[in-house]
Amino acid sequence: MITGKDIRWLLVMVVTGIFSVPAKAQSIRFNDGWQFKAVEFIDKAGIDSFRRLGGNWSDQFLIEKEDKAGNVLSAADTVLAEVLRPVQQTSWKTVMLPHIAFPEPLVIVKPREGLAYYRKEFVLADSLKGKNISLEFEGAMQVSDVWLNGKYIGRYQGGYLPFIIDLSDKALYGKKNEIVLCVNNKANPVVPPGKPVGKLDFVYYSGIYRDVWLHIKQPVHITNAITADKPAGGGIFVSYPQVSKERAVIEVQTDVINSSNQNTPVSIRQEIIDVQGHVVATVTSGKVIAERGKSKVLNQVMTVRAPHLWHPDHPYLYTLLTTVYAANVPVDKHKTRIGIRSFEITKEKGLLINGAPYRLTGTNRHQNYPYIGNALSDEASYRDVWMIKSAGMNTIRAGHYPSDPSFLDAADELGLLVLNPIPGWQYFNRNPAFGENVMRDIRQMVRRDRNHPCILLWEVSLNETYPDSAFRCRQAEVAREEWKGRKSFFTSGDSYYTKACWDVPYDDWNGDPGKRDNTTYPENAFLIREYGDYEFGGGNSTSRQLRTAGEKNLLQQAWNLQWEHNKNRKIYPRALGDLTWAFFDGLAGCTVGIEGWGMADIFRIPKFSYYFFKSQQPATYNPAMPFSSGPLVYIASYWNQPVDAEKVIVYSNCDSVRLLLNDKALATNTPDKGEETPYGKDLHNFNGGNANHLDHPPFTFTNIHFAPGTLKAIGFRKGKEVAVYSITTPGPVSRLALEPAVMGMPFHVNGDVVFVYAKLTDDAHNLAITSDMSVTMTVKGDAELVSPATVNAEAGIATFLIRSGSKKSIVTLEATAANLPVAEIRMTVK
Repeated sequence: MITGKDIRWLLVMVVTGIFSVPAKAQSIRFNDGWQFKAVEFIDKAGIDSFRRLGGNWSDQFLIEKEDKAGNVLSAADTVLAEVLRPVQQTSWKTVMLPHIAFPEPLVIVKPREGLAYYRKEFVLADSLKGKNISLEFEGAMQVSDVWLNGKYIGRYQGGYLPFIIDLSDKALYGKKNEIVLCVNNKANPVVPPGKPVGKLDFVYYSGIYRDVWLHIKQPVHITNAITADKPAGGGIFVSYPQVSKERAVIEVQTDVINSSNQNTPVSIRQEIIDVQGHVVATVTSGKVIAERGKSKVLNQVMTVRAPHLWHPDHPYLYTLLTTVYAANVPVDKHKTRIGIRSFEITKEKGLLINGAPYRLTGTNRHQNYPYIGNALSDEASYRDVWMIKSAGMNTIRAGHYPSDPSFLDAADELGLLVLNPIPGWQYFNRNPAFGENVMRDIRQMVRRDRNHPCILLWEVSLNETYPDSAFRCRQAEVAREEWKGRKSFFTSGDSYYTKACWDVPYDDWNGDPGKRDNTTYPENAFLIREYGDYEFGGGNSTSRQLRTAGEKNLLQQAWNLQWEHNKNRKIYPRALGDLTWAFFDGLAGCTVGIEGWGMADIFRIPKFSYYFFKSQQPATYNPAMPFSSGPLVYIASYWNQPVDAEKVIVYSNCDSVRLLLNDKALATNTPDKGEETPYGKDLHNFNGGNANHLDHPPFTFTNIHFAPGTLKAIGFRKGKEVAVYSITTPGPVSRLALEPAVMGMPFHVNGDVVFVYAKLTDDAHNLAITSDMSVTMTVKGDAELVSPATVNAEAGIATFLIRSGSKKSIVTLEATAANLPVAEIRMTVK
C-alpha cells in the first residue's frame, strides 16, 4: 500500500460528478466531490435532540454524579434515519474535505452545533471484486452514523481518531455506490472529552475535518492496526532494541491477513532506504502458510551499521519499504518513514536521546484556525510545526487530543518532540461506556502513531481530571499493553491528588516539586506541562495579551514567561523541561473572545514573547535546521512613542549587543546578570534579573530617551558583528504590502489554506503598528476567500485566509484600503 503526499490524487477520474475507482491496488485520497447539508441545533430543539442521544451530566466541575448517561447507543438507525429522510430531499452543496460543517466567525459567541450530512457517489470497477476495499476517515466530529446504498451500517464514536469502514462485501461493483454520513458534533457524555462545549476551554468544531482515504488491497495484505484490534499488533510495528552511533538493530513486526478462500504461502521483504535512495539494510522472511481467513504475524530483524540517528537537532528519516509476497507475487507494499533513536528517562539524568542529555523547551498547541476550526490542510499543519520549531522550541504538547497525522509527519521531519494526548478536559463520567471509550482511545492512539519517531510521551490521562487511582493506573497499564515491553515508551499525565502510575508525571504549573509529587512519585522525573498563567492570575493572567494590547502589555507577557522559564530551569534534570501555555492564541467554548495566551496570535503573527524564545536558539548555525539556529538580535519595541521607564529590551543569543539611535551609539551591553526577584505586576521587574538559568539572557538597556528615527541593535560574537536588527518610527500610512505566510511550505492545490497578511506601512515600508484601517481583498483564479472580504487591521496587519482550488495555477490577490494604492501579488499554486 502506498500512502502519503507522494500519491496525492492518484488516478482519480471524475465522470459526471461520480468517482470511478481504478482497479490498481493503492490508497486514494478521497476528499473531492462530497455533497453536504447541515441542520443546526437551535434552542430547545437542540437540547431535546441532545437528551435523546443521552445527554445527562452534572454541573459538578470534574466528576459525573450519575451512574447512567442515558440510552446513548440506542436506535441510531431509526432515530437518525427519520432525520435524514427529509434532508435527502433538499438541495446539497458540493464541498472538498477537510471541511467545517458550521463555519464560525472570528470571535465565537456560542459555538455552533448540529447534524452535518455528507454523501458521495462512486463506482468500483468490476475487477475490484474480491479485493479488500475500505474507507478511512481520519477525523469526523464526533459521532458519525453511516449508510451505504441506503442501508445503515454503523455508528462510530469519537472525533479525534480514525474509523475505518470495510466495503468489500457491502459495496456494488460496476455500479454506482452512495455513502452517506450523519455527523453530530454535539458533546456526548460517554464520548471523551464528553464535556458540553459551553463549559469547555476549547471548541469541538464540526464536520469531516480531516482526510478521507479509499484503500484498495489484494486479498493478502497488511492489516490496519486500528481494525486488526490486537494489543501491540496489527499493521506494521517498528522498534529499536539497540541504538548507538556504530550500530542499530531494528525489529519490524508485520501483521498480514489472508482474506482469500485458500491457504497461501506468504513471505515479506523489508528494506531500509536512506535519503539518497540507497538500501542500507534488507531482510526477507522464509515462506509461511497464511491460512484462509486468518492473519499471520512475522517478526524480522535488521542491522544498520553507522546509522544516522534521529534527533530534534538533526531529524534524519529513513524509509522502511515493506513488500508482501503471496505465492512469489508482490501483493502489497507499504512505506513507513522511520527515525532510528532511543529515549531514556531517569530522575538523576533527566532525558537522554541516543545516550546524550537533552533539555525540553516547549509549548502547547490546539489544532484550530479562525473561521475553519480544525479543518486544516496538511500543509497548514506543517506550517504550524515549522513556526513552533523556528521559535526555538523543541517540544510540543498537542493539547488536548491526538493531532492530525500530518502534524506528526511534520514533527518527524522538522525535529519536534511530541507529547501525544488522548481526548479529555476536566470531565469524567462513571458510566462504564465512558471508561471503555477512554481505554479505546488509548489503544487506538498508540496503534495509529507508534511508528512516529517524534513521540516522546504518551499522555494517557484525561487532562485536569482526577478519577480514582485504579482507573488511572489502568490507563497506564492499557498503554503499556500496546507496547509490550519495547524500549523508549513512557506514559505521562497529571499527577495531582492520587497515584496514577505514570512514568513521567506532570507537576504544578510553577514547576515547584512540592510534597504531592515527592510523596507520590519520589523516584520519577517530571515535566512542567503548562506555565505562564498560574503565577500571574490563572485564566485572567497578565500573560494573556492580544497582539493589539500594545508594547507595554506584550513586554509584560514576555517577561512573565521569561521569569517562570528561568525559575523552572533550576529544577533540571529532574524536571525534564517546561512547556508554555500556549503557542497560538485560541478560542474556547466557555469564553467569548479570543484567548490571548499565545506567543503568536491566532493568525500566526509573532508577539515579543516569540522572539524571547527564538533568542534561546543555538547561536551556531545548524545546516539541518537553518530556520531555527544561528545568530539573532531583536528589539522588543515599536519605537513609536517614549519608552516606558526609559528601558529597551533586546533579545539575542550573542555575546554583546550595541544599541544605536539614528546611527549614534548609545551603549554596548553584555547579557543580563541580575538577581532573581519575586513576581510583581509592573515592568520595573524588567530589571536585568531573572535570567541566570537561561542559555541566552536578554539585554536590558536603561536611560534610553525616545526620539523619532531608527533604533538599531548589532549583535557581536567573539568581537565580530553577526546580526543586525532595526526598528524605525513609522510615518503616516501610505502603502499596503501583501505577504503570504507560507512558512517553509508553498501554497498547494486541493484545499490548502494559507494566511495572507495585508500590512499597512509608511513610504519606507515601516509597519504602522497603531493602524486599524479597513482592508478589502479580492481573489482571481482557482482559489477562494475563507475569511470575510473586508477586515479591520489589527496592530497594522489585516489578515485574510485563502483556500486553493483543484488546479495548479497562478492566483492573483488584490488588496485595497481607503486612499491607498492597490496592492497585488501573484501566488503560484503548486
